[in-house]
Amino acid sequence: MDISVVDVDHVAIRVTDLERALSFYHDLLGMEIRDRERFEAGEVPYVAVVAGGRHIHLVPTDEDEKIDVGGEHICLLLRSKEMETEGEIESLLSELRERGVEVEEDEPYKRYGAYGRDWAAYVRDPDGRRVELKLH
Repeated sequence: MDISVVDVDHVAIRVTDLERALSFYHDLLGMEIRDRERFEAGEVPYVAVVAGGRHIHLVPTDEDEKIDVGGEHICLLLRSKEMETEGEIESLLSELRERGVEVEEDEPYKRYGAYGRDWAAYVRDPDGRRVELKLH
């Protein structure tokens, strides 16, 4: 086979409540919303949120369907002139806790990822999925 994987285009995740998911990913984390009009018109089965040109497709499930997120997690890179230390990410986590986001115990700490080792923390999205917030 004469092809190479060069990047990630999108990832699709199932969500039990689209508005609650958009509140987390868009309102709280500031990710841009795409394809909402196409979703509402029935053209696509998702609403996308965007990070650095990569899309996360939020795919609504039936209300009664339980989602087993198991070991799934999404890692979102955070870039800010103000967030370069453990204290600054702890401040962000405090703000998220105040807004009702579950932050996993003993967070943050330095983790390795695609761009090296940096401060990171696991939080939970509205469906209980682990979302790693990683400074870069």
